[in-house]
Amino acid sequence: MTQTYNIGGPAGSIRSLIKGIIAIAAVIGGLFLMAASAAVAFFLILGLLILAALIIAFIWAKAKLTGKPFGPKAYFKAHGFDFEADFDAASIKNPGAKPDDKPRAKYGPIIDAHQTPEGWSVDD
Repeated sequence: MTQTYNIGGPAGSIRSLIKGIIAIAAVIGGLFLMAASAAVAFFLILGLLILAALIIAFIWAKAKLTGKPFGPKAYFKAHGFDFEADFDAASIKNPGAKPDDKPRAKYGPIIDAHQTPEGWSVDD
């Protein structure tokens, strides 16, 4: 006949006490690991934000030192002023402007469309 052995440890209240202590230790260890991973994530995000701020500061300082506009609004505003100045120089305010003035060289050929008896005609 075979004998069976109880390998689960001592029976009764001592066994319950040991299981409770192990469960409490596991919860404390889990909370510690969660706090440690949250701290790592916090410092990782903080480092990325600091890196982004340094990059933006570098680009802003470079734009200020070179005199170029920074950001899309400033970029398009500066180019809009240039375009208006070129347009004014070659249009109504300067009717004697030659076709080979600055706007042609900067923006390509200027096309003029006018209506003729046969239809529309486009000249550059």
